[in-house]
Amino acid sequence: MKNNLAPITAIALLCLLWVGSAQALSTDSEQPINIEADRVDADDRKRLTVYRGKAIITQGSIRISGDTVKMYFDDQNELIKLISVGKPARFRQRPDGKKEFQRAEARRIEYYANKDRMILIDHAKASQGGDTIRADRIEYDTFHGKVKAESLPTNKAGKAPKSRVRITINPKNKKRP
Repeated sequence: MKNNLAPITAIALLCLLWVGSAQALSTDSEQPINIEADRVDADDRKRLTVYRGKAIITQGSIRISGDTVKMYFDDQNELIKLISVGKPARFRQRPDGKKEFQRAEARRIEYYANKDRMILIDHAKASQGGDTIRADRIEYDTFHGKVKAESLPTNKAGKAPKSRVRITINPKNKKRP
């Protein structure tokens, strides 16, 4: 690993808004990026930056945390993939026009920037307000707004799922006339 962290770290900070401006507050991209970690390793040759030790990355309403957060970049220093691992790794943001945060947590959160796809793996949970979805794996297409949730088998034969997909949708508060 190189000692000069400036090029990759600067790019990592600029590419952090990984869920896209259509989902996050439109003012988030105008806010400063703050990163806390016990250790940072950046490798310009591998185009990889790794934040270790209770890593917390914030920009406006967006917050990503995990024991380890890895950011992968292409030759143009654009973010390709972000992986946050923790017990649990967490993500939150507040979309435009909403008071409540969108939240996600899992033992592993993967975001693929060029595919606008977030995958929550192992003890996955996504929520907004009181509405939640829990599963072994949740895949979210942030561009098209599609969600796929599934339970995974406990054995190699593909039998007996560990758990079931669980969804809670609370009724909307409607005022009577």
